[in-house]
Amino acid sequence: MNNEGQAFAISDDMHDRMMDYLAGSRHSARDTAIYALTRFAGLRIGSVAQLTMNDILDSDGTLKKVVILRRNITKGGKTITAYFSHPVLRQSLENWLQIRGSRKIETVFYSQKGSQFSPNSLAQLMLKHYNRAGLEGCSSHSGRRTALTALLKAGIDIVAVSKIAGHSSIATTQRYIHHDQEELLAAMAQT
Repeated sequence: MNNEGQAFAISDDMHDRMMDYLAGSRHSARDTAIYALTRFAGLRIGSVAQLTMNDILDSDGTLKKVVILRRNITKGGKTITAYFSHPVLRQSLENWLQIRGSRKIETVFYSQKGSQFSPNSLAQLMLKHYNRAGLEGCSSHSGRRTALTALLKAGIDIVAVSKIAGHSSIATTQRYIHHDQEELLAAMAQT
């Protein structure tokens, strides 16, 4: 199901279970948007925790399609471009922003106490959700791994995927590809 030492990639069935679970969770809109940012934009949970309203909204208050992740919120201190074009991602963010309203806190996501999440506390929250959804073995990195795997399997050039991921080396990006047993059986049957 996964590569040793790496987060599980999320199958379509697992994604459906996670979305069903999140739909009934206490902070459904917020937590679905957090999950969607990892799964459909390939963001690291640390970047999600530190996103600000200025990062994701245009001056007229509309949700951006292209978001520049500031160096101080990315791993390795690099400016990375994130793409908020997937319909599930956009809808979940718009749902959350409608509920969120114009809170004084600058970050997009905040805890039930009204304070900013730390990257660690947000990772722990997502781990709890994965476990409660019956997806043990998944972590806050599973969505990112799934997003990058999906791009590679769709035939997107590995250099482009590496750029989306913010990796310095395509060797790092190659480690994200996940193949399940059925894929490998089908591949061997064709030889």
